Amino acid sequence: MLHGVKFLCSAAAALARLAHAILGRASGWWALLFMQLCPGPTSAATTTATAVPAPWQHLQPGRAAASSKKVHPAALAVDEKPAGCAKDQMPAPAVVLPAFNKQQGDKTAKAARGRPPRLAIPPPVACAPGVDPFGPAADRETDVATELEVQGEGFCLASRRGVRHAMEDGYGVIADHITQGGSRVAFYGVYDGHGGRAAVDFVADKLGKNVVAALAAAASTTASHRQQSGLLPSSSPPPPTGEEEEDETEQVVAAIRAAYLTTDSAFLSQGVRGGACAATALVKDGDLYVANVGDCRAVLGSRGGVATALTSDHTAGREDERRRIESSGGYVSCGSGGVWRVQDCLAVSRAFGDASMKPWVTCEPEVSRRRLTPDCRFLVVASDGLWNKVSCQEAVDAVSAAASSSSAAVGPCKELVALARSRGSRDDITVMVVDLQRFLQL
Repeated sequence: MLHGVKFLCSAAAALARLAHAILGRASGWWALLFMQLCPGPTSAATTTATAVPAPWQHLQPGRAAASSKKVHPAALAVDEKPAGCAKDQMPAPAVVLPAFNKQQGDKTAKAARGRPPRLAIPPPVACAPGVDPFGPAADRETDVATELEVQGEGFCLASRRGVRHAMEDGYGVIADHITQGGSRVAFYGVYDGHGGRAAVDFVADKLGKNVVAALAAAASTTASHRQQSGLLPSSSPPPPTGEEEEDETEQVVAAIRAAYLTTDSAFLSQGVRGGACAATALVKDGDLYVANVGDCRAVLGSRGGVATALTSDHTAGREDERRRIESSGGYVSCGSGGVWRVQDCLAVSRAFGDASMKPWVTCEPEVSRRRLTPDCRFLVVASDGLWNKVSCQEAVDAVSAAASSSSAAVGPCKELVALARSRGSRDDITVMVVDLQRFLQL
């Protein structure tokens, strides 16, 4: 029985040496375990197993006297012979790794498992040299007035900032302008920006000028056609026929569309983010041309108190807009709040800017024409901060009541702003009321 135990222990020691040779330092723990449990071969006179000295007892003969001094196991050489061991009793060489190495490795592994993934930082927006990608007006947003009241020539305006973000509404007016062909025109616009003030400031500054320039180009083309027809520039043209009047209307509509697209292209060329909705009104030779992109709206107030919406909001929920977007490769979706969005992002389907949403969000405006009559009293042009809480008829009724009871010039606009705020509107609100009676004599 004793010889069998000795044989098994010798075999275990031999396996430990082999494991150490194959696995290196990692096998030292197993070799130590086997050598502590199993003794090596002894002389025939020995009747009990001899315990293998612990690794920290492997001292050189010269250090035996100083055995009371503690020596780290890693400082021992693997080829040193323990004191009191015969040549054939040499235990397998073993290297004991310090315990703190394993603990440090465990901590490193845990830290690696708990480390969050790398942040994917998008590349910077490509902009023209010297252009701020966050908009040239980004540093001026805090300077925009919370409340604004304007009394101009033939119009009044009131604007109030919302409670959730910086003021992003704007407006533009060209009150009285004489074109190259001798026509007197007036231009009014209300703009609602999103993603900053860059787009709304740009459109408010450029759109009206581009409309006037496009009209001048159209008038120049008409004058050249008249000269080719044998009419002198100073001669009075005959009253236009129905066909000629239709051609002139088409020219004006084409000029407005060209001005919208030119303004949008110029803004996109700057590489600035954001966008803007718009509703504009052009009065020329007694005709009213109304255009819009997005959810700004223009409503006509008649003498009988009837409200007539002259624009239709461009939203992703409109059936024709959905078909247009899908035919160009995009899609619309309805979120949990019941709001339809283009590409799960934008609630309006037409706007200036929004470069990342092209071509699904276009700036092609819808333009309508109406001949002004004595029944046409005023025009209400406002951002969606008003129309989300006030209907078209309520707006006309409020303006009619305020115009008759208030002595303040901007009273009707202030009444509408206050009405929308009282109903919980948290958005920016801009309301412009244009007097149409003054254009009847033109």
